[in-house]
Amino acid sequence: MRKIIAIIGVFALLSFMSYKFLFKKDEQKYLDKGIEYFNENRYKEALVYFDMAEKLGNTDALKYSGVIYLESGNPKRAIPKLKGYLSHLDSQHEDNKIILNDLGVAYFKINDIQNAKLYWKKASERGNQTSMNNLKELEKNNIK
Repeated sequence: MRKIIAIIGVFALLSFMSYKFLFKKDEQKYLDKGIEYFNENRYKEALVYFDMAEKLGNTDALKYSGVIYLESGNPKRAIPKLKGYLSHLDSQHEDNKIILNDLGVAYFKINDIQNAKLYWKKASERGNQTSMNNLKELEKNNIK
């Protein structure tokens, strides 16, 4: 009897997992695949899937694409992605202060100090310690 219950349990679990995968929205499948590549540092492949997810309306893909562009030395491409993601966030969302900081970094990397300060100030007001440190560093080095 226990074997039958175990078999039924395994079958039910596999059926549920198959159902979740088969009926998952395409945008979520693309996002998940992009995150898989992102976690493997396979950014080129990840960007392809994030782009597909974004075209289908998945705003989380913007965050990942923005981070990839920022980290790979293309801050000009990161900015619209990060701004797009930020526009869909509630101001109390945990990602809000992180994305604000990332926008500050992107602007700093293109030597737009005014916008860098603006975004770091917003992130600091939400409690982002990295942004606070970035602002202090600008003051310390008298960068305007």
